[in-house]
Amino acid sequence: MKDMTELERRIAAALDRIATHAGSLYPARPEPEPAAEVDDGLPPAADLLAELEAERDVTAQLEERVRAIKERQDTKVSALETDLAAAHNRIAALEEENTGLRDAPPATAQGADDTGALRSELEALRATRAAERDEIEALLAELKPIVEESAGA
Repeated sequence: MKDMTELERRIAAALDRIATHAGSLYPARPEPEPAAEVDDGLPPAADLLAELEAERDVTAQLEERVRAIKERQDTKVSALETDLAAAHNRIAALEEENTGLRDAPPATAQGADDTGALRSELEALRATRAAERDEIEALLAELKPIVEESAGA
């Protein structure tokens, strides 16, 4: 075993001497110069990567804008649907009230003065109903393009 260690030491020393002399016999080779870039009419890869990153940024911004527009549209549609439901409820209540007035018994002699008041109230209710109908038609006119657009998307 002792001989083995001695042999390893001698071999290592010999290799060191060979390396020292080989360096003096063969000078170090110069580093090869980088190959000249070939002009193939295309921009360098770094420029292409920069353009790609710029396009990704633009795409991300556009996606964010589309998302914001969709959220606003959804919010507006929801609000308009709520308004429409409320208008339908008001119309139903007015129609029920109108039906109740139509079915009321004819005015008696004592209630002759009430007949004029009832007619005035009936006219006021009809005017209110007409105004609410106009409001509903306006809401429906606003909702129609949004619903058609949503159905197309």
